[in-house]
Amino acid sequence: MVVLLFCKKTTITTATTNKNNHNHNHNNINNNNNNSKDDDNQLFNPLLELPAPRSRSPASIMAGTSLKDAIKEKITAALKENLKMEEREFENPWSKKDKAAVMQETRCFSETPLDSAKCLELLTRVLYLLQQGEKFTPTELTKLFFDVTKLFQGQSSRLRRMVYLVIKELEPSETEVFICMSCLIKDMNSKNDCFRANSIRVLAGVLDPAMAAQIDRYLKTAIVDNNPFVASSALVCGVVLHRNVPDVVKRWVNEIQEAVNSKHAMVQLHALTLLYELKKTDRLALHKVVTTLARSQLKSPMAECKLISYATQTLMAERDPSVEKTLMSYLDSCLRHKSEMVTYEAARAFCQLAAFDTEGSGGHTVLGFDMTHATTILQIFLTSPKPVIRFGAIRTLNMLAQTRPQTAARCNCDMEPLLSDSNRNIATLALTTMLKTGHESNVERLVKQITSFMSDISDGFKMEVVRAVKGLALLYPGKYKTLMAFLSSNLREDGTADFKRDLVDALIMIIENIPAAREAGLLHLCEFIEDCEYPNLCTRILGFLGEEVASTSLPSKYIRFIYNRMILENALVRAAAVDALAKIAMKYPKLRQDVLLLLQFGANDNDDEVRDRISLYTSVLQQCLQESNEQAKIGYQALMSSELGFSLDALYDNLVGHMASDAKDAAFDFNCLPSDEAYAATAKAQAALAPEKKRPGLAPGPKASVAETQQKEAEQKTTASAELARVLSEIAGDELGPLQHSCKPKPLTESEAEYTVQMIKHQFKNHLVLEMYVGNTVQGMILENIQVRLTGLGQSWSEVGASAISKLEFGQASSAHVVLRKNGGDETAGVVTGRFGAALRFLVKEDGDDLGYEDDYPVEHVTITTGDFIAPKPIQAGQFKSVWEQLTAQGVEATQKLALNFKTLEAAVEYITTTLNMAACDNTGKVEMGVRGHTLLLSGNFLAGQMCLVKALVGMDPERGCVAKISVRAKNEAVCQVVSSALM
Repeated sequence: MVVLLFCKKTTITTATTNKNNHNHNHNNINNNNNNSKDDDNQLFNPLLELPAPRSRSPASIMAGTSLKDAIKEKITAALKENLKMEEREFENPWSKKDKAAVMQETRCFSETPLDSAKCLELLTRVLYLLQQGEKFTPTELTKLFFDVTKLFQGQSSRLRRMVYLVIKELEPSETEVFICMSCLIKDMNSKNDCFRANSIRVLAGVLDPAMAAQIDRYLKTAIVDNNPFVASSALVCGVVLHRNVPDVVKRWVNEIQEAVNSKHAMVQLHALTLLYELKKTDRLALHKVVTTLARSQLKSPMAECKLISYATQTLMAERDPSVEKTLMSYLDSCLRHKSEMVTYEAARAFCQLAAFDTEGSGGHTVLGFDMTHATTILQIFLTSPKPVIRFGAIRTLNMLAQTRPQTAARCNCDMEPLLSDSNRNIATLALTTMLKTGHESNVERLVKQITSFMSDISDGFKMEVVRAVKGLALLYPGKYKTLMAFLSSNLREDGTADFKRDLVDALIMIIENIPAAREAGLLHLCEFIEDCEYPNLCTRILGFLGEEVASTSLPSKYIRFIYNRMILENALVRAAAVDALAKIAMKYPKLRQDVLLLLQFGANDNDDEVRDRISLYTSVLQQCLQESNEQAKIGYQALMSSELGFSLDALYDNLVGHMASDAKDAAFDFNCLPSDEAYAATAKAQAALAPEKKRPGLAPGPKASVAETQQKEAEQKTTASAELARVLSEIAGDELGPLQHSCKPKPLTESEAEYTVQMIKHQFKNHLVLEMYVGNTVQGMILENIQVRLTGLGQSWSEVGASAISKLEFGQASSAHVVLRKNGGDETAGVVTGRFGAALRFLVKEDGDDLGYEDDYPVEHVTITTGDFIAPKPIQAGQFKSVWEQLTAQGVEATQKLALNFKTLEAAVEYITTTLNMAACDNTGKVEMGVRGHTLLLSGNFLAGQMCLVKALVGMDPERGCVAKISVRAKNEAVCQVVSSALM
């Protein structure tokens, strides 16, 4: 290196003093070295341009050449060594010493004079060990803390900053914090602004809340300090302290408001943040702060962005007309701000409010303001040369497309160039946005575009693409082949379990909603489980195959895939494969013999669960193959069903009674058990009918066992059921027959009324029982001989009989009954609707009055609707599709299109569910946020146990409002027609 520097110096001197000699000697050297014209010569020749004497001998020329070669070899070797260093494995310089060595070297903190460089290096090692999760004992932490506090004596700014960092990471106890408080307060009052600001930041992290009042005046003064670093640190300290000691921070309001008007950007941002924290619990004060600042002009773009965020939160919290106009005008003005940061945040706020404002769904207005300017800003940002701005714009438009795709579609022309953007995240968001807003003719091109770079994006964006493809399949069912091919190709690629689950969900959704895609989709799933490495996902697919394969044109071609899982996978998957094969055999009798043979091959499985399932299904299949054994075929259908035809509670109660009876040795008859709905409704009605009579000393104590409590509840249910049967037998004898179901109680009076009345409808085959549950809430009044009077029955209904309440004192409640007979209606469906007036007639007696007086108490009209003849019957999750398909082959279907007068999908779905009085299946009772359409699946039992399923497609049309298509399936055509016309 000495020679090299000398050569450089000589060359520079020669070049400035004797240019002609320099050129002459340079030519001589080049002529003598014609055989060394490689890249290294060209690189290092300028360093070797040494001045030559006027006359040189051959010996001197040879000596110069050898010197040149030697220098070249040394430089080349040095460069190669440097290149090798890059290829070596990285060695962390801070990991060479362990915790024990570091603790041993902390003695250097007490040396005199203090070696700042050595202390800095050791503190860095301590921070590294703490960040790596190294565990220090309490004794070691205490010793380390006290050793570090000795470094406050040093005056090095770098060392002091490192001391601050270590103290914050050590998280000292209250006693230790008290020891270093004096040092930190001293630094707060020093003339060094760096010490002042950093000491305040450390105090915010380690200060005991009880000591906050002691430094209150220091922090209050620091907030209005001229140095922005100090002021910002004090404000951040206030944000931290506000969580534990808000009363102390509230005293700084005047200083904080002054800091909001600071000319420094960071001070203004932190002051606004702290002011919001102080006011956010007071709605009126918060509105005043936000609206006042919205009318002013903040100097900091970051503070403007923060205020936009607060304004958006205020608008989304509640609709307050007093602040809505001011804040929306402020957001609109921010769209014209000179800072790109502020304009983007304002446009993003409009898009967030667009999802919140459901009344303006589908249009270009948000809370009464036009959002066209906001989308124009985002459209301009799409063409920005800065990748971060393009990413923010396309991400916001992607969010907007979920709720208002028509509004986001205005930017499609500027989104298309982003499909080839070098940033894959931007390209992915552009594609998913166009999938939500594009046209059917662009589907193939978009899918082909994204296939080319699916391997280059993260799993999070991959799942976003899958969700967009899922929505596209529902929007354009005719493109299912292209979309299913895309999904299946990604199933074969590497990916996480969440990504594969989303792909499988998308395929299953397409199969369930697009009948033409069923067989192709099932084959894609069969191919996937051949190499599926996730057992839970494989079992789910096998369960789906068991439900769907039997309804295909050739079920036998799927058997091989399922059987392979039974012999090649783990026990969990093998058990699922056995179940799938058994379900297929149950639904498709032609394959029963083949499935039986396949199950027998696995009879010696080494897992108990798999072996037991094979044994059970094999035994039942053998019985079903016997043509003469009809009872076995019926039993096999019940075995594969997950539903019971009776209530388990009723089974328990009746078994208890059977074991206590004299006929306990006889076989128990399951046919006498009621359904879940009938048993629950009867028990609930009769629990109210027969109030519990408590006797002193017999109430269950706090230590009553669970068995005793269950026994008491069972006795109450049995008593209530018996009481209802007794009352109705007195009114109509045996004319009513068995109870079909009971409806939910419906109030006929206000809850604050003098006398409260609830009506419960009990449905029988040809009769309807109205139970009026009356409560007396008037103190000092006694009601006697309470009767129910109905008017306007017409020709459709006739009254068979009624029961009265003999006496009702204050605070008591009891039931009166009216039995009605149907005189018309469809013979098969048994539906007779009606509306008639109702009132209570009773004798009122005040305390001390033996005579009293008669009075009438009118209540709301009694309305009999179609839903009263339907009992909700939930179907097990995931089973609706299979039951719907069964009714396709065995029943009939009726369809009705309706226009509903509702502004939201949620209200329409609730109306349909309530009117039909059916149970929502597969979590379809809730509508997802921002969707334009929703599929509602309902199930219920009509009179005499006739199952009825409803599929309601509800959507919001920009021109026609809320529209719905109701499809009803049942085994009886009259039932379908009655249910489909119930909403008209």
